[in-house]
Amino acid sequence: TTVIPPGVNVRAWARPAPRRAGNGPVRILFVGGDFERKGGLLLLEAFRAVRPLGAELHVVTRAALPSEPGLFVYTNMQPNSPALKALYHQADVFCLPTYGDCLPMVLSEAGAAGLPAISTRVAAIPEIIHDGATGAVVPVGDAPALTEALRRLVLSPALRLEQGERAVELVTRTFDAERNTARMLDLLKQVANN
Repeated sequence: TTVIPPGVNVRAWARPAPRRAGNGPVRILFVGGDFERKGGLLLLEAFRAVRPLGAELHVVTRAALPSEPGLFVYTNMQPNSPALKALYHQADVFCLPTYGDCLPMVLSEAGAAGLPAISTRVAAIPEIIHDGATGAVVPVGDAPALTEALRRLVLSPALRLEQGERAVELVTRTFDAERNTARMLDLLKQVANN
C-alpha cells in the first residue's frame, strides 16, 4: 500500500523572512468557514483564559461574531490570497480545535508558513501535527486541554519558533503538493507498466 497525502504549495506559503519572536501580543490564528464544527466556540472560551497573558485571536470565517477585546474577525478572505497568506505570516500560533475533519488543508498551510499548530485528535490530524514536536494535539471538546496548550505556546516564544521550524520541515517532507504530485505520477506509471 502506498499513501500519498494531499499537499500544499509549500513555496507559495513560505514566509518571506525568517520568523522571529516579537514583543507584541501573541497572535493566534483560526481559519475555518464552519465556525462551530471547526471548534471556534471552544477556541473562544480558551482564548478568553489566555488573553490576559498577552494574546490576540484572529479568526477567518463566514460566521458573524460579536465584538470582544482582542478578537479580530475577517469574513471575506479568499483561499490562497495574498491577504490570507499575510495573516498566516503575521501569526504566532495556529489553532483549529475541530470536532470533525479528515486532514484540513489549513494545517498544511500553517506548517508551510512556519506556525506551530494546535488541533484535535481527529482522523489524520496527528499525521500533520506531531504532539510536542510541531504543536499540540488535544482531545475533542476538551477546553482545559486546549487552554493549557495555548498557554504553553503563548508563554514560550522559543517553543513557538522551535515547533514552527519543525512544522515547516514536516510539511516540506510529507505534504508538499509538487513533490506528492510527482510521486503520484511515478506510481501511476509503475502501475500502467505492470
